[in-house]
Amino acid sequence: MLDTLRANSRSVLTYVLFGIIIIVFVVSFGPGSKGCSGGDIGTTQAWAAKVNGEAVSPTEFDQQYGQLLRIYQQQGAPDLNALLQTRLRQMAMDQLVQRELIDQEAQRQGIVVSDDELSNAIKNIPSFQSEGRFDMELYRRAVTSTYGSPGKFEERMRKDLAYQKMVALLRGTAKVTPDEVKDAWAAENDRLALELARFPFALARAEVKVTDAEVKAFLAKNGAQVEQYFKDHPARFDRPRRLHARHLLVAVAPGAPQDAQEAAKKKIDALAERVKKGEDFGKLAQEASDDPGSKAQGGDLGFFGPGVMAKPFEDAAGKLSPGQVSEPVRTEFGWHLVKLEGIEPAKKETLDEAKPEIARELLETEAAKKLAGQRAEETLKKLQSGKSFAEVLPAKGAQVKLGGQPIVAEDTGTFPVSSAPSVPRLGPAPELFADAVKAAAGQVLPRVYETAGGPVVARVKERQRADLSKLAEHQAEVETRLRLRRESELERAWVESLRKKAKVQTNEAFVQGTARAAPVELD
Repeated sequence: MLDTLRANSRSVLTYVLFGIIIIVFVVSFGPGSKGCSGGDIGTTQAWAAKVNGEAVSPTEFDQQYGQLLRIYQQQGAPDLNALLQTRLRQMAMDQLVQRELIDQEAQRQGIVVSDDELSNAIKNIPSFQSEGRFDMELYRRAVTSTYGSPGKFEERMRKDLAYQKMVALLRGTAKVTPDEVKDAWAAENDRLALELARFPFALARAEVKVTDAEVKAFLAKNGAQVEQYFKDHPARFDRPRRLHARHLLVAVAPGAPQDAQEAAKKKIDALAERVKKGEDFGKLAQEASDDPGSKAQGGDLGFFGPGVMAKPFEDAAGKLSPGQVSEPVRTEFGWHLVKLEGIEPAKKETLDEAKPEIARELLETEAAKKLAGQRAEETLKKLQSGKSFAEVLPAKGAQVKLGGQPIVAEDTGTFPVSSAPSVPRLGPAPELFADAVKAAAGQVLPRVYETAGGPVVARVKERQRADLSKLAEHQAEVETRLRLRRESELERAWVESLRKKAKVQTNEAFVQGTARAAPVELD
């Protein structure tokens, strides 16, 4: 869901759409509403961003974040954790800066919105209509409660309409030639599907055995290689202090209404009392915690090092002794009780201490690569002899195994040649992709291909080539899709050029969720 919002946010068109959404949700998400209020979380700030000296108000940030939040929730997406909230706030900030840049450019270009254009746009907004007709009293009440006055709303609306005019002018410069439409059609309809088998290094490593004698011999011959590995991976051998903790969470978002904040605090206090009276912490977490990831395990989070948990959580856990339970701790996720189970002291291994471990790992890695390669080559030879994937890699019976696990045939499904060099299920595989494109349906590819996860063998299951005789019936559709893509690319490059020339400051307190707007002032 966030990827969809983020992809849309890269286009100037996004804010044109959001300009409409502002009106649709003006009552729910205006600056005077509770929909985007932070409650008692955060401090009041004077500005959210400054673009070439022009301030973007906290109210505008609250509106934009509220719109994104509503869209996210309406898509049936999962509850927002702190990380997703921060990403949404960053997207809101980026969109506000983009809008202000284009507002300023529209002014520089002399783009004007007439009073008639403004009046017609407002009268056509469904939120301001009763029984299909514009209702002046409804309009005044709505915009006064959310913007402070009709004048302030109309000022914002006039800027949004100028923004849309600027966008329309820019989009009008995007052109698509017939040859480009033809090439796009060919690319979209040049497709293939593969049947493949992967031989993961991780499985092979589980099968290989390295003896102490082999480790000793390797160290005697490859001391420099081991030492270089130690230098290249310092974090692995400088292990910070780690804590093993359980927790119990009463979830409440930073921007939740005040009554929800108070109810969460009351609940965590009651649970803290039950712990103090001797109830088993793990059983209580299974009963009452709102954390789906640890609830079934009695709140057990395992070991974690610095920077993994939210700072207030980490600080609270760090002050405990094993067996102790903290007082309620507030984070972006809600209220926590934290129980410390154990401490793993910091340890910095010396080169001499790490040498056997490094040598064993290097030997196992090399042996795993060799074993995986051998199994892949054996499988390829059987396929090249005329046997099918189903015969060589049966689901039951005489299976090919690696690390005790059967190697099974996988189907990529049909995918476009334009996606090169990425292959479904494999990721980037340029050499395999190049051979597959040249092959015919049913052809086994000529060799074993190395990928990041291990060797692969493959057969072309389907090969579809574009039929240019069918282009005419789809030409308008392809042209529209290509033009929209061209317009988006043009807009993105244009906005980036505006931003490079601009002086932009953003108030990170809004992105982090530690700031909020002052109450709206009514005129």
